[in-house]
Amino acid sequence: MLESIDPTILVNLLLSLTIVAVSIWGYIRIGRPTPLYFGIAYVLFALSHLVLLTDYQPMAGIPLIIMRTGGYLLVAIGLFALIRDILERQRAEKALRESEERLCATFEQAAVGIVEFLPDERICRCNHRFAEILGCTEDKLLSTHILEIVPPDDSLWHLDAITRVLSGDYDEYCATIPLIRKDGVAIWCQAFLSSVRNTNKKPKYFILVLEDITARKLAEEELAGLNVGLENRVRERTSELEVVNSALLTENCQRSLAEEQLKTSLHEKEVLLKEIHHRVKNNLQIIISLLYLQASKTDNPGFSEALMESQTRVRSMALIHEKLYQSGNLSAIDFEGYLNNLVTNLMVSYGVDRSRVRVSIAAGNILMTINTAIPLGLIMNELVSNALKYAFPPGGSGEVSIYGSRESETFLFRVQDTGRGIPENFDWRHADSLGLSLVQMLIRQLKGTIELSRDAGTEFIIRVPDRGTGGQA
Repeated sequence: MLESIDPTILVNLLLSLTIVAVSIWGYIRIGRPTPLYFGIAYVLFALSHLVLLTDYQPMAGIPLIIMRTGGYLLVAIGLFALIRDILERQRAEKALRESEERLCATFEQAAVGIVEFLPDERICRCNHRFAEILGCTEDKLLSTHILEIVPPDDSLWHLDAITRVLSGDYDEYCATIPLIRKDGVAIWCQAFLSSVRNTNKKPKYFILVLEDITARKLAEEELAGLNVGLENRVRERTSELEVVNSALLTENCQRSLAEEQLKTSLHEKEVLLKEIHHRVKNNLQIIISLLYLQASKTDNPGFSEALMESQTRVRSMALIHEKLYQSGNLSAIDFEGYLNNLVTNLMVSYGVDRSRVRVSIAAGNILMTINTAIPLGLIMNELVSNALKYAFPPGGSGEVSIYGSRESETFLFRVQDTGRGIPENFDWRHADSLGLSLVQMLIRQLKGTIELSRDAGTEFIIRVPDRGTGGQA
C-alpha cells in the first residue's frame, strides 16, 4: 500500500499540518484571529490530502471539492484580514512617527532645558535650551556624567534627595539649585528631576528639567532689599506717628476736658435762661392778674374791655416765654403749639361756645425765633380776637381757621373766618382801632406784608420773612 502512495500528496499533507501548527503559534503570539483563517483552511486541505492518500472512494468527488473550496475561501478571507492588519499597522506607524516628530519638536523648542540620562548617569539626549542654559554645545553634553552638571558638593542640601532619585528610592524631586556655567558665571535654576521606570519598577532612564530663574532670583533679592528699606522707613514713620499720636491723645484729652466744661457751662446757661423765661412768664402773669383786678373794680364798660384786651395781649407774650422754658430747644418755638394755647385762652376769655364756633389750626410744625414769635403772636392775638368778637352775630355759628406754612425764606399765615365780614366801605388800614393799628405796626416791625380778602367772610394774608433760625420741626 505504501508503494501506491503519491509522494506529492504526502508532502502537501505534511506542509498543510505544518502551516496549521504555525497558524496556532502565530495566534498565540499576536493575539489576533488572522492566522487562524489560514490554519482552518489548511486543516481542510490536510483532510482532502488525507482522503486522497487513503483513496476512500465514497469521499471523493463533491465532498472533496467542498473541502478544497472552503479552504481556498478561508485563505482569501485570511489574506483580506492580513492586508487589513498591515494597513492598520502602517497607519499606527505613521501616527507614531507624527507623534514622535511632535514630541521631538516640543522637546527641542521647549522654553526650559530638558535632558535625558541613563541609570549609569550618562546623558543620552538634551535639547538646545539645556545647552544654552549651561553655556555649551549639545555635542559636548552627550555622554557627559550628570554629576558634572550638578556637582556632588556636600554644601548642597538637596544632594541627598537627588541621589535618592538616581538610586530609585524617590520618583521625583524639585528644588531651586545654584549652577556654574561653562564660562564660570553662577546662575540659579529651578530643577525638576524624575525617573521613568520599566515594568519591574526599576529606573529605565531619568529626565532633568532646568529653568533659568537667575533674573527672577535677582529681582527677588532686589525686592527683599527694597522691603528691608521699606520696613526701616515704616519703623521710622511708625515711631514718628507714635509721637504724633501721643500728642494728639494729649490734645484730645484736653479738648474733651474743655468740651465737658463747655457742656457744663452751656447746661448751666440753659437752666438759667429757662429760669429767666419762667420768671418773665410769672411776672407777665402777675401783670395779667393786676389788669384783671383793675378791670373787676371799674364800673366803666369801655375801660373794663380795654383792660381785658390788654390782658390777652400780655398773655400772648407770656405764652411765648412759657413755651420756651418748657421746650428743649431755647432757640426756636413750635408756633403751631403756641397757636393752640393762644386760641384756647382767647375762647375762654371771650366765653365762646365751642359747639357754635369751631377753630381749626394747621401751621405745619413751624419753628421760629423769639424775635419773630412775639410780634407775630401779638398779631395773631388781635386778628383771632377780632374774629371771635365781631365775626359772628349773637347766637350765630361759624368757623375760624388759621393756616401757616414756610415757603422758601418766608412765613405765610392765613387767618380766615366764615362770619359776616368787614364792610366794603371800612378802611381798616386807617381805622381808629387800637388792635388794627397794633397789627400794622408789628407787621412793619417784622418787615412783612398783610392783605385783606373779603371774598368769603374775612381773610387776612400775612407774609413775614424768616430772618432767624426758624424753619420746620
